[in-house]
Amino acid sequence: MTAVPDTGCPSCAALERTFRPGPPAGRPQVSRPEDAAELVAPRLAGADREHCLLVALDTKHRLIIVATVSTGTADHTFMSPREIYRDALLAGASAIVVAHNHPSGDPTPSADDRQVTRRLTEAGQTTGIELLDHLVVGDPDWVSLARLGAL
Repeated sequence: MTAVPDTGCPSCAALERTFRPGPPAGRPQVSRPEDAAELVAPRLAGADREHCLLVALDTKHRLIIVATVSTGTADHTFMSPREIYRDALLAGASAIVVAHNHPSGDPTPSADDRQVTRRLTEAGQTTGIELLDHLVVGDPDWVSLARLGAL
């Protein structure tokens, strides 16, 4: 995988793809939404545009990578199942968490957020890569769509 090209956005530099090398036993495990939020919230904090992040996990839900899938506008980012699952497949993921931010600071999921979550769940069933959660990150709070029953 390659790094995200420089778009001139000051907050985008912090969102470049992040690899988590090292032995599997030393990688963080994501067993609850709070674990995933700890990985993505710092990368999304203060962003002036929406960003979609992928958290790719192995069979024991240990971190493989956190990758930026897309960078959008102040109120939208493209969250294509094709792009998300392409990166997950390339990383060798068995499960994923997807996250995006709301630059407004309000993490309340929109109807579009719920619809995308349903599409991602279906795509995961097709690819054999389970979508564990979709987090919407605001400032300072975040919301788990899994906890809301949207998966």
